[in-house]
Amino acid sequence: MKICYFGIYDPDLGRNKIYIKGLKENGVEIIECRDTSWGPLKFIKLFIKHWKVRNSYDYLIVGYPGHILVWLARLISKKPIVFDALCTMYEGVIISRHQFGMLRIKSLYIKFIDWFAVKCADIILVESESQKKYFEKRFGKSPKYKVIYIGADNDIFYKDDNIIKKDKFTVIFRGKFLPEAGVKYIIKVAKILENKEVNFLVMGNGFLEKEVKLLINEMRPDNLTLISEYLSFKEMREKMLSSHVSLGQFEDHERLQRTIPHKCFETMAMGLPYVTARTPAISEILKDSISSLFVNAADPKDLAEKILILKNDPGLMGRIAENGYKLYKERFTPKKLAKDIIDLIKNDESGIVAKVDNSKI
Repeated sequence: MKICYFGIYDPDLGRNKIYIKGLKENGVEIIECRDTSWGPLKFIKLFIKHWKVRNSYDYLIVGYPGHILVWLARLISKKPIVFDALCTMYEGVIISRHQFGMLRIKSLYIKFIDWFAVKCADIILVESESQKKYFEKRFGKSPKYKVIYIGADNDIFYKDDNIIKKDKFTVIFRGKFLPEAGVKYIIKVAKILENKEVNFLVMGNGFLEKEVKLLINEMRPDNLTLISEYLSFKEMREKMLSSHVSLGQFEDHERLQRTIPHKCFETMAMGLPYVTARTPAISEILKDSISSLFVNAADPKDLAEKILILKNDPGLMGRIAENGYKLYKERFTPKKLAKDIIDLIKNDESGIVAKVDNSKI
């Protein structure tokens, strides 16, 4: 099988890197057709680059993010179009980051981009079953929607017994400061547990960074450290592995109902216990008190109690970590996920595989 990976995607972004790596591990040849030029120029350059390889592949995957490019892929390619959507563009721009407002012209424009991308693609990869239901609600039921989880790159995120845990029990949050993350609850929990021999390490930046820093300055928990500068993957991995517990997302937020963040899978790949809000999406892959510990959304008191439960029960903490790691190895490595992509293409219900010679697969 030969696949053209097409778009403006970042090849080092988790989801793209994981799938490309996994496809190669499954023997798929990847032809990258990528351009990040400013404005309309990228469309012209992509057309030219694609023209040179137009007869050299079996399937075209529009890499993430690529919502604005699915129409172009449909226009210039005669092969089946697989769109790695993850979620809708509307969710990322409007629901998560509150840009443009809910009723402005740009919001309507983004809705149109999502709709047109769905219409133009043959297969649409989404991040969870909950996300699939959202697509069905917004765009109508279709066999196009396929669930492929994000996973983690095991060349970057892996168990390493050589890294020593910190002397004091430490929980770590790593991620973007987006509304659904609920970083404000972590700061509040740090204050609640200030005298309970629990340290907090918060690593991140982004949309709500100013608000996060203001709240830290206001509450002044002396057991919390904030790192907002860039860290290499090696530094980030070592800081996570030297901690005892990895924190997920905690806000009562619409976006959180459908998403499973990269760090969930990365935590599992490193053999760390994961604590996060109880949501439909996360419940698709993890079980409370078995492969994770769930808390009530937007509930710092419950989060504080669950952190103390793990601190005081090393056996439970170890079982959750080991069960999560086993689950990652069974289902969420790049090779496993890419095999899922290959299988769903081969067995697609909508019949697009009739467009290519399956003897190549």
